[in-house]
Amino acid sequence: MSPDPRDALPADPFDGLRDLVRRRAPGLVGRLHLRTVPAVSPSGSPAAALDVGPSVGGGDGDGVGHDAASDTAPGAASSAPRDQASAIEHVTISSGDDELVLEASSPSAAAVGLARALEEFFAADLSWDGPATIDADAPLPDTAPQRFETSLRTRYHLNPVTFGYTMAFWGWEQWERHIDWMALHGVTTPLNLVGHETVLVRMLRDLGMEQEEAARFVGGSAFLPWTTMGITHDLGAALTEEALVARAQLGRRIAERERELGMTVVLPGFGGQLPEALIGADRTIEWQGWQNSLAEPGDPVFARAAASLHRHQRELLGTDHHYAVDPYIESLPPTTSPADLAAHAEAIYAAMREADPEAVWILQGWPFHYRASYWTEERVRSLLSRVPEDRLVLLDLWGEHAPMWPSTGAMYDRRWLWCLAHNFGGRFAVFGDLAALDRDLAELRRAAAEGTRGRLEGFGITSEALENNAVIYELATRALWAPMPPLPQWLEDFVARRYGTGSPAALGAWELFSRTLYGAGRTRSTPSPLIARPWSRRLPFASQRLAGEALPEAAGPPSANIDAENDEEMLRALPALAHAVRDLLPLLHRPEHTDALEHDASQVALHVAAQAARAPLRAMVAAADAGDRVGVRREAVTLENLIRGVDRVAATRPELLVGRWIADARRAAGPDPELADALERDARSLVSVWGEQTSGLHDYSARHWSGSLTDLHLARWRAWATWLESVTGDSSRAEDPEPLRIEIRRIEEGWRGSTARYSTTARGNPAARVEQLLDLAEHELPRIVPRDPQN
Repeated sequence: MSPDPRDALPADPFDGLRDLVRRRAPGLVGRLHLRTVPAVSPSGSPAAALDVGPSVGGGDGDGVGHDAASDTAPGAASSAPRDQASAIEHVTISSGDDELVLEASSPSAAAVGLARALEEFFAADLSWDGPATIDADAPLPDTAPQRFETSLRTRYHLNPVTFGYTMAFWGWEQWERHIDWMALHGVTTPLNLVGHETVLVRMLRDLGMEQEEAARFVGGSAFLPWTTMGITHDLGAALTEEALVARAQLGRRIAERERELGMTVVLPGFGGQLPEALIGADRTIEWQGWQNSLAEPGDPVFARAAASLHRHQRELLGTDHHYAVDPYIESLPPTTSPADLAAHAEAIYAAMREADPEAVWILQGWPFHYRASYWTEERVRSLLSRVPEDRLVLLDLWGEHAPMWPSTGAMYDRRWLWCLAHNFGGRFAVFGDLAALDRDLAELRRAAAEGTRGRLEGFGITSEALENNAVIYELATRALWAPMPPLPQWLEDFVARRYGTGSPAALGAWELFSRTLYGAGRTRSTPSPLIARPWSRRLPFASQRLAGEALPEAAGPPSANIDAENDEEMLRALPALAHAVRDLLPLLHRPEHTDALEHDASQVALHVAAQAARAPLRAMVAAADAGDRVGVRREAVTLENLIRGVDRVAATRPELLVGRWIADARRAAGPDPELADALERDARSLVSVWGEQTSGLHDYSARHWSGSLTDLHLARWRAWATWLESVTGDSSRAEDPEPLRIEIRRIEEGWRGSTARYSTTARGNPAARVEQLLDLAEHELPRIVPRDPQN
């Protein structure tokens, strides 16, 4: 057995944080002092932070390894009282004589204290789209000690699919930046899938498959999350041995850095899914057209596969004894028998424990929401019944919109985390309920401290994609800690840091944004018509679906980006949102303006323009109904102008360039041009067709990205306009959309199979292009904005 990766960690658990300071805030080097103090129980008495049993954080709750106070290994069993896991983490900040002192109960708490100090003393914007380096050269003020604390001691991060929709082609530079973000935002327990391709291929080789056959079954990094969860296979580029080694090396580097910063790394486990060639097709699950074979719980190959997976994973990535296994996720189990479900879960845990006696299983509660009609309480409780209480943690995955804990006995009286899902697929959206999130987290802090919501242990960010709506994630990670300022004050401070100014224009814009885009009830994204898939004559297209809900029974294939009618309140807000962006534009002409200001002004302008596109789309259908072909053509020009205007604004933003996404994919191939072409196809597929034309995730991850907006989405709308015009006045042809659908499929397949180059460099004047786009959008708003019933 390979050595535990923690054996190589530095004796001082704060060394990783000191290295972070050198990277991100070098002006603090030599002025920062870090001290360890015990965590405390809710009653205020000291709690042995390293002796709380197999908490998700492992060891001291943050995976920093052994301490003189305890001999308990991370994740080991303990006879500690069940409520001891509610011990409060805390950090105290003080400064004097130009020195900053952080007294913390863990490295994670210390990192949070550092973040508070950087924000308060240096006005640092620590959001993921903030500056890479913080100017911390100014003298530190003399301040009284400030204490921050939380009872939410486990702070989980990353949904498996984030490793596709956002991180599929990240290199070390991007990972290093995000790991620093995780540390400064208090993450204790991150998921890591990078390198698991290599683990799976080696496992399959051990089971008798040839290298090429195994690599093809596992598929490419873009689709690794779904293969890891056992619901796809043979999807995407088969990685070469060189590419597999490189991925494993990157995965190891990620895990080592996370451990250096005191985090417990969660790695995948084995759920029973194996190739049909190895186990036959007697037991299968289906997802989006993929049939996936499940080994029988009592089949010796089940245990052999799990043992192989864990052995290779430990050799390549180490282990912190926490494993994410989701045997069904969005698929129906091949049984209706509660006893069979219990046997499957028992086999998963038994194989996991055989490989690692300290194993803890992390299980998403998503299936119990997504397939609620199947997952009766009897079946769920049977599934969980043979896994020891302290060895399983449930994730209440969509807590801000569809929390499960109130109706499930606080997640079936198991250890659980309340999670923020927020984003599905990485599609364009500007949304979130700030006030509800602030309130939810305050209630969660109290409940965890008081034990009033069962075995609640913490919080998780389980978004399907990252890099947008920074305000949601800054608020969520701040509101985990008390004292939390009143939301209006926090938001004012956030804006001042983010924009480098607390000007009336900036604060006024965000007062509006907080009431509309980020107002009450905005826990679902507003669909963008621009990236909807034209599929028939009528709007909205009935076969399209909402994110987070099961597919409807409809002739398909459907698209996940509906062109649904927006609610009237949000439509009425569009003119005010456009006006607020115009008020921000003068700030963009100041040389000292921040990049985040450009980002936010662009995003809200894109939102307004996307919604304005409803006007020409509706008008095209109305013109066709009236037999007015000229009207269809005229409105098609209006739609094209809007899309091109959106593309021009997106072109000014590096994060909105499809060329950047494609270039990252090609770079991940190393020097192999054939693999680079294959990975480019995967990159294009993920944000367009997704899988096959017969599957149901078209456009699920479509973006407002410069390049794909014109060459894919505009091309489809042009085809729709041409077809709509051609069938205008001919009712029999209008009832047959198949000619349109043939052309849509041709466009999609042509785009994802192309290797045409796109710019990787932002270009153009953001303020000028935003203003031009608003001119186009505001011209259309009177046609879609309903009258306010109160006026």
